[in-house]
This record gives sequence, C-alpha cells and structure tokens, in this order.
Amino acid sequence: MRNYLHRKQHVAREESVLKQLKGARLLSATMNMRKYLNRLTSRGDLTQGEYQVLRHIRLASAGFPADGKPSPVRAATLSDKLELSRPSITRILNTLERRGFIIRKIDREDRRSITIELTEKGGEALDRANKALLAIAERLVDSLGDADTDKLIELVDKLAAIYKEMLDEKGAENGE
Repeated sequence: MRNYLHRKQHVAREESVLKQLKGARLLSATMNMRKYLNRLTSRGDLTQGEYQVLRHIRLASAGFPADGKPSPVRAATLSDKLELSRPSITRILNTLERRGFIIRKIDREDRRSITIELTEKGGEALDRANKALLAIAERLVDSLGDADTDKLIELVDKLAAIYKEMLDEKGAENGE
C-alpha cells in the first residue's frame, strides 16, 4: 500500500512538471508572437502607443463605442481607456502634437480642461497605419487558412479570458 501511495505521488509530481513545461512553452510562444507583431506594427509612421491614441481619438470623435455621440477626448480618459500611465500618455501626446497629428484646445464647457483633437495630418497617418494593419491581417488569414484562423481566434480569446480571470483573482487577493 505504501509503494502505491508513493508511486501515485510521484506520478502527480511528474504531471505537474509536464504541465509547467507545457505552460512555459505556451508563454514563450505568446511572448514571441507579441515581439514579432510589435516589430511588424512599428514599421510605419506610428508607434503602437501613438496608433492606439490616434485611433481612440478618432473613435471618440465619431461617437464610438459609447452612445453614438461625439465626446471630447482628454488625457486622463486616454490613460484610463488605454491602460497607460499618465506620464506615458503625456509623452505620446507631446510627440503627436509636435508632429502635427493632434491639437490641444481649451474645453469650451470647462475652461480648466484641455481636449485633444485629431488633425487632418493625424487622420492620414492613422489611415496609413490602418491600411498596413489590414495587410498584415490579410496575410495572416491567407497563411493560416480560414479554419485555422477561426480556431486560433477562439484559442486566443480563451487565453485572454484566462488571463483576465487570473488578474481578477489577484485583484481580489489584493483587495482591489
């Protein structure tokens, strides 16, 4: 009986180690995927942060995704929505403003507040970036095929949900 329990514990340890190794391979693969995707998407005129900021400004200005009404964009809103620190948002906005992609204006309704607007030049840069991203997306689907693309989307969505669940658990543990 003792040998049986010892063997069972040994098998359980081996299974745990195998899961850890497989999980490490999965994490490594996702980090590699992110690294190469970052390189591909940073080849254009915009960094990823700049792209996300310009995209959010355009969507908010068009009234998406909220209630369909255009809403003024502020740095604090960008920081919250994009989950970037305030100093990071400020740095990105300064660069975009220097390049003529955005303008900052005093809010007419609250003169203490500054709103951010996309310029024509910024819209053109965003359009070029969107075109490049769509070309990458098309290449991915062509290379993977429809069935594998659908399966990968399903698996990546599932992985993202697991990450979110883990973060929610950590938040609960930390009293957040």
